[in-house]
Amino acid sequence: MGENKPKILVVSDVHLGSLDCERDLFIQFLKRIINGEFGNELQAFIILGDFIDLCTDLPRTLLNREKVQAIFTLLLEIKKKMNLVFLLGNHEIPVTGDYDKKFESRKEKFLTKFRNTNFKELFNDELYYQFMLLKKWNNEDMLLMYNTREQLEKNPIDQVKIEGLDLDSDYRCFMAHGYQFDSEIHRFFVGQLWKSLISNNKFEVKETYDYFWNEIIKNGRKIKPITFKFMKEELAKLKNKSIESVDAVFSELNILEFNLIKANMRIMKKWQHVSKPDYYLDEIKEFLEDDKYDFSKINHLIYGHSHIKDISLATINNLQVKVINDGSWQHIQPSYVEICNKGKIYLKTVAININSIRR
Repeated sequence: MGENKPKILVVSDVHLGSLDCERDLFIQFLKRIINGEFGNELQAFIILGDFIDLCTDLPRTLLNREKVQAIFTLLLEIKKKMNLVFLLGNHEIPVTGDYDKKFESRKEKFLTKFRNTNFKELFNDELYYQFMLLKKWNNEDMLLMYNTREQLEKNPIDQVKIEGLDLDSDYRCFMAHGYQFDSEIHRFFVGQLWKSLISNNKFEVKETYDYFWNEIIKNGRKIKPITFKFMKEELAKLKNKSIESVDAVFSELNILEFNLIKANMRIMKKWQHVSKPDYYLDEIKEFLEDDKYDFSKINHLIYGHSHIKDISLATINNLQVKVINDGSWQHIQPSYVEICNKGKIYLKTVAININSIRR
């Protein structure tokens, strides 16, 4: 068995439905999995949250998009070949308050939005969790799934055996989307905005947020000069649509609502300033050293959320912990993680296609 062939692949933050999502590259990546380009030892494909962006799109419009349908079809094919597991992120479920206590109900609400569709097989309860742990369990190499911190490490709600990993008995790789590492005050302010966007059924509200976040903030442009008229004109150019069709989308959005969203985006801009690797290392350390839960044996951690791919070493609970941010498939060169023999973790990148077509 090849030591350098991945047993597990991990991606995060695809953000289907959002501007600048690299759908074409993700389709190519999924086809590589199906075609066996990662080798015949691959046994699990994990998506660490924010796979679907419900802050920027509605299920009914998302499911009508040709490339989203292609991605879902490819995932169904992958599901037949190997284990497919999703962790939920802050663009899929609300993350305010006690996210452990409310996770089950929030997950159910998310899944209900997609169950009566042609892709209902991708939205089964047993595919979605909050946390994951890769470790030796009952003398077998296992992926263990959890919905709350209280369940770690002794009470997994599901488990998947991975052949040929040959993990050491003390190996622990913890996986989460990463919103759990935001400070409470941070989740209180920004989390409320995410929550309101997820629950909002007005496509034009989501479209406005999508524009400001992905075209203005992420490109370092100033928020203040943007007018309602300018946004619509720019979206028409970005999407190669007529201004009349864009006007029709925003016909029920008034100037007051536009200005309120614009004001909220200033909060989001402040969030962007703190979402640096050092910030998350501090918050991860606090999370793993919480006296209420026993994370004392964790020595590897993989997360997403901040969109900044990075590998760091930190001393946590008197152990050296390898911390990997999986990056995203939006705004930056897409990246993914390979987990190979002995639990060795490699962070790899995908070539950017400059001609990839926006949503």
